[in-house]
Amino acid sequence: MASWEEQLRDELAGRDLAVASVPGKGRGLFAARSFFPGEVVISQEPYASTPNKISVGSNCDNCFASRNLRKCSVCRVAWYCGSACQREEWKLHQLECRAIAALTEDRKKMLTPTIRLMVRLVLRRKLQDDKAIPSSGTDNYNLVDALESHISEVDKNQLVLYAQMANLVQLILPSFELDLKEITHTFSKFACNAHTICDPELRPLGTGLYPVLSIINHSCVPNAVLIFEGRTAYVRALQPISKNEEVMNILLFFSLLSYIPLLAIHVSWGFFSGQCQLRIFG
Repeated sequence: MASWEEQLRDELAGRDLAVASVPGKGRGLFAARSFFPGEVVISQEPYASTPNKISVGSNCDNCFASRNLRKCSVCRVAWYCGSACQREEWKLHQLECRAIAALTEDRKKMLTPTIRLMVRLVLRRKLQDDKAIPSSGTDNYNLVDALESHISEVDKNQLVLYAQMANLVQLILPSFELDLKEITHTFSKFACNAHTICDPELRPLGTGLYPVLSIINHSCVPNAVLIFEGRTAYVRALQPISKNEEVMNILLFFSLLSYIPLLAIHVSWGFFSGQCQLRIFG
């Protein structure tokens, strides 16, 4: 049986893409053919996702739509826009619903979007391990496991917080024998790999983990951009991308600026660091 790396390679090859090592950056995503501006380079559904706390009750847990929402009558946390979305998520939410419904009201208040994202990730991994839902070369827990956590660079106080959050996940899922160290590391992976899911006006709706898209490196002079339709993420070419060229996504910090004169900019933001020179005319 092919390894998960081979399955990923084969599935990406079918999309005219390849993963390769990049000196100083780890892995990167490369074009195996030319892409023209506006073309979808790759799309992905999240391995796990959850609405923001401020948008709970205003977006469907499955598709992030904002119409005809109804609350789950059992856990009273999840919302769905209709029976189709509820059915699509049922195998996952059935486990989540049972766990949340068993919580006291005080513990339900601790169910932050980040905690819920981890709970849903753990449950989805179990469902795939049990063959209850399908997995593929671009949709499996091994891709999450391979993400960088940068745990050695995390502040001690933040590490303590991650450990406390891991213990809370164990309280929510008492029947699971969780590796709390692994959960702690995964919270650190969220910090540098999770994506904010936005609507067309760039208003944040929730958070999703897209492990294949996390392979894409960032640049202040990108050739691609990430957009969302519902919770589906699309990477589109901003300019012609040549065969064997690395796909580079925009670093959001720079997308917020309309004018930058010629500068030598040193970026040190979270886990992203580097030197760049650019001129942007606004």
